[in-house]
This record gives sequence, structure tokens and C-alpha cells, in this order.
Amino acid sequence: MRYWNDNRKSCEHVEPREDWKESIEKWIDWMDAIGRTNDTLRTRWYQIVRFSKAVDKSITDVTEDDLIFYLAGMGTEGRRGVRSCVKVFYQWSMKRGLARRNPADEVPTVPMTLPSGCICPEENIEQGLASPDENARLAVMLGAFCGLRRIEMTRINLKTDLEENAEGMVLHVHGKGNKERMLPVPAKLASALRKRTGVWLFPGDVQGHCGVDYVAKRIKTVTGYPSHSLRRRFATCVYYRNGCNIVLVSRMLGHASIATTMRYIGLVQDEMRNAVESTTRTDMRLTMPMNQVVGTAGSVATYSLSTARIG
Repeated sequence: MRYWNDNRKSCEHVEPREDWKESIEKWIDWMDAIGRTNDTLRTRWYQIVRFSKAVDKSITDVTEDDLIFYLAGMGTEGRRGVRSCVKVFYQWSMKRGLARRNPADEVPTVPMTLPSGCICPEENIEQGLASPDENARLAVMLGAFCGLRRIEMTRINLKTDLEENAEGMVLHVHGKGNKERMLPVPAKLASALRKRTGVWLFPGDVQGHCGVDYVAKRIKTVTGYPSHSLRRRFATCVYYRNGCNIVLVSRMLGHASIATTMRYIGLVQDEMRNAVESTTRTDMRLTMPMNQVVGTAGSVATYSLSTARIG
């Protein structure tokens, strides 16, 4: 049986139903063989294991009603993830004669909803940067100034992922799904990174790098906000301070789709006020947005990001 955490081998709550074990192992091996990342394998393993325990039926006896009952009460993203997991598992199972039908086929696709995630306020960013905990300060800067996911922070190798060129430091980011990107590092963060020694920016207690919880807890402790709220803050700042260039924001966040990026950018109340006021003019004269041209004196509107809201 595959375990994802060496010190939790005896935890019963992560054991699948007995007659699902072999099939789950083979399914995970199949996904591994076709190139799914270790993070994806771990997520799917936990999802299908918990599902097998909850329905408490053999693979062939699970119905769409079982899946619907299991999904009830979950949040939108949770339902989307579990439905997708069950659908893929049963597609694999049916091809191998382990199941006659796919219970997820009769469960409607869960629609993507408007996000409601928070954006870390500027005063809380400053609070985090003033922390005496050096690792916490670095994590806050990586999230707020570079938009990194917490798992991307943990993967930073000081020996291989930092480069220097004529313009400054560049960070090689190891993103989700084995997707990599290069990000310029702001001077303030670059100065702090140059002082670090060793191999990993955030080393683990035994070997390798630390886990994502290590980074998440430090960010939450010093800012009072979850780590992903810093990533949303980064997206909102880059968007409004750089000519509302959503393609730029998407590339820097490492998103495959601009539709995903749109869910990260908060609506600034000042800009919304300007928008509704502009509709009250009756001369029908169109003017270029003030932030259409970046870097031209008098052409960039200044908005308070403290009013930004998602959703």
C-alpha cells in the first residue's frame, strides 16, 4: 500500500476499503506512468481512498446516488475535484473490466463559481515584513512580490534556481504540473536571497526541502492571512500598476488559462466608481482609459489597492 507521509503509516483514516486497495494502487501507478505529478497522485489517492471508505461498497456496486450523497455539503472546489477524481478512476476501471458503468457520468459537471478569496491587505504585508522570523519574511516576499504558490516556495534550490544577469536576479520557478517559468526577482527580495546559504531556501528537518505547511503557517502567523491571499495581492497589484495587462499577470502566475487569472484579480472600488461616473456623461465622447499607456507622465490612474475585492 502506498503511503504519502512516512510518519503516518498507521493512520486508519487514510486506508482504503480492503477490496479497493489493489485497484487504487494500479490506478495510481498508471497515472504515474502517464506523467502525472507527485502532488496530483497524492491528491487523487486521498480523494479516492476517502470515497471508498465513505460509500463502503465494492467498486462495481457504487451508483451515481452514492456519489451525489458524498458530494453533498462540500464546497464548490471540493465537489469539482472529487467528481473529476471519481470520473477518471472509473474510466480506468471500466477499460479493465473492474466496473460496468461510471457513476460520475450521471452527476452534472460542477460549474465554476465566482471566487470569494481574500486579498491580504497592505498593512498586513508590512506587518509580515517586519517579523523577526527571517523565514517568514522571505515567504511573505515570495508570495506578495513574486506571486508564488506555497509549494513553489518550498522547491527553491539556492544552487540551481537563482540566476544573475545584467538586470538583476532571476528565479527559476518549479510550478504545478511540472510547468516551469522564469521570474525576475525584485531588488529587496534578491538582497535577502543572496544572504542565504545551503541548498534549499527552506530546508526540511531531516533531508530535502520543507513541506508546504511550514511555509503556510509562517505566513498566517505573521500576516494573519492565508498564503494564497498574498498571491491574489500580487495579481491585483501587477494588473492595475502595469496597464491592466492580464496576459502579463497570467504568465507571471504560471496559469494555463487567462480565465483562471481573472479569478485572482480584485475589483478596485475606485475604478468601479470612475466607471459608473463615466456613464453619466451625455456627450457620447469616448476617451482613452488613463492606464492605457504605462510610463507616460499624467497618463496612469492611481487607485488604492486597499479597496480591492474578489467576487
